[in-house]
Amino acid sequence: MIDKTQEQTIVTFVLDRSGSMSACKDATIEAFNAYVAGLKADADGICFSLIQFDTVGIETTWKNAPIAVVAGLTHDTYQPRGGTPLIDAAYKTIKAVEKKVADYSAAPKIVICIQTDGEENSSREHTWEALTTLIKEKMALGWQFNFMGAGIDAYLQSQRMGLSAEHTMSYDHNDRDATRAAFAASAENAQSFRRGRAKSTGYSAMQKLAAKDRFDRSQAPPPSHDVEL
Repeated sequence: MIDKTQEQTIVTFVLDRSGSMSACKDATIEAFNAYVAGLKADADGICFSLIQFDTVGIETTWKNAPIAVVAGLTHDTYQPRGGTPLIDAAYKTIKAVEKKVADYSAAPKIVICIQTDGEENSSREHTWEALTTLIKEKMALGWQFNFMGAGIDAYLQSQRMGLSAEHTMSYDHNDRDATRAAFAASAENAQSFRRGRAKSTGYSAMQKLAAKDRFDRSQAPPPSHDVEL
């Protein structure tokens, strides 16, 4: 049971289950399980939810569970299919967390990690504008958001959500070590934030390097000012 009278952290992972994720299914399962293991390493006070989304449905696999009891994914519990209703999945998740926060006598810390391998293409209920407004509202309250892109330029979509580059990471989904590094970094940063060792869940340059983030503009070499003769 979660003791809601003590300082708690609500951690929610929004995982893309669209058909294109089939290409990196094994690496995703392995990396997500490493993420859960990273949270379990310091499990006290973590309330965890896992949301999987595609056009078939937005499914709550784990709902507000103590992280210690959360099981990893398997080939049976993670089966990619359909399209990518990213906006609807993110918006509904945030509103569900908002509702859960009201149950606590002491305001919990909030960490929401959103992962996808493609662009929004299937949402029907909510818009980018509505999602961005909601995220900005929650960030002003101290909520932490991370956006992970599997083999895509995650920065383009996270910017539309109002998230900074620091809280965004693209990773090489064709490389199992890079995929694992990206998920492990997200768990590590959540732990650092909840324990007060970091002010946010932002990614470091070293973490992005380990994830083989080729879209991180901040790590691009400065332009040359040499004069050609």
